[in-house]
Amino acid sequence: MNVRVFPKPCYFAESVYLLYAFVNRLSLDDQYNRIIRNYRFYPEAENDPGRNRIQTLIQISQTVTADLDPESPRLRYFFERLSGTDRKTGCCLAQIMLVTISLESSEIDDFAQQLLEGYRNIEARGFKINDMNQLGLVLERRDVQEEPESLPQQLERLPCSVEAKWEILRVLTSFPEHLQELTELIRPVAAGLKAAEQTLMEMSAQPLARWTGYFQTHTVDDFSTEIFNTTFLFAEDNTPHEIWLGVWNFNPFGAWSEWWPIPTGKARVAYIGGSLSLDLAFARKNQPDSETLCTMARSLGSKDKLEILRRCAQSPSTAAKLAAAMNLNSGTVSRNLYSLYKLGLLETRDDGERVNYVTRLDAIHQLFRWIADYIGGS
Repeated sequence: MNVRVFPKPCYFAESVYLLYAFVNRLSLDDQYNRIIRNYRFYPEAENDPGRNRIQTLIQISQTVTADLDPESPRLRYFFERLSGTDRKTGCCLAQIMLVTISLESSEIDDFAQQLLEGYRNIEARGFKINDMNQLGLVLERRDVQEEPESLPQQLERLPCSVEAKWEILRVLTSFPEHLQELTELIRPVAAGLKAAEQTLMEMSAQPLARWTGYFQTHTVDDFSTEIFNTTFLFAEDNTPHEIWLGVWNFNPFGAWSEWWPIPTGKARVAYIGGSLSLDLAFARKNQPDSETLCTMARSLGSKDKLEILRRCAQSPSTAAKLAAAMNLNSGTVSRNLYSLYKLGLLETRDDGERVNYVTRLDAIHQLFRWIADYIGGS
């Protein structure tokens, strides 16, 4: 696999997550502690490169925000956690605006232009909003067979307050104006981060080298299988021609963005969270904790979800086909499909303009093996 590495930080995206933590008074140290607890990964306190990295990031963050007021109305408008969200889904309007991310540009104006073009592109193609999480909106291309839903209808099912839905609607319907203001708010922070560029690049060199080596011998599907219960899923319907890889320092988890068109086909853009080292990611790959097992098992306790899995095991099915066959509205089917896909129980396969869903029987078999191991004390 050809892996293209982005050694420089994407200052726009880095600034968004730095300011989100600043305005909401989130501790990077606390986030790191939560991550290692979730992954049951306990490095030696005296020799923990992850902890050293966090301390350096805290120092950089304090420097670049020294002249900022966390109570500033405009900073709070863009970066305060949206009302009505919990810890798992909490995000801000600035994160909502990162709807399509190439992350290959370190210059904020170039990145803002790409972001605007990306938003106009998905808006023109037609998209549906499946969910919202700590990374922002979860978008999917609308199937050509599906009846289009208005933006207010799509926002209605998001896990946030009415006030938050109204703010998201305003941002998405006046995206260029909001993007211009957001870019100006970010500019001084990005300049401060650029002054620390050498330090950030030196910290990223080793994790980038290790992840690059991994993806030269493993596909994204290998990763999904080996680390089935990671924070983000890497499963895809086909293998990319290239993987574009970078480190996201101030986003502790990191995420894959959408497929990205290139002259030779498609690339998969990956930004690995600064706190998610290769060792940490593999720390608990063989056995999820009880909370994760319960979440996965609950998906099989829903009649609609179980029926979706049964039908998608028999033949690949689109959301529109499932909605018609099961006599359900498209929003309900889309939410169930996304939930099952997020848990790794479904995979997708493109068929022209359609996206088909297929049940992963191997993942269901693995789930029951994990449950049996947990109950049996293995």
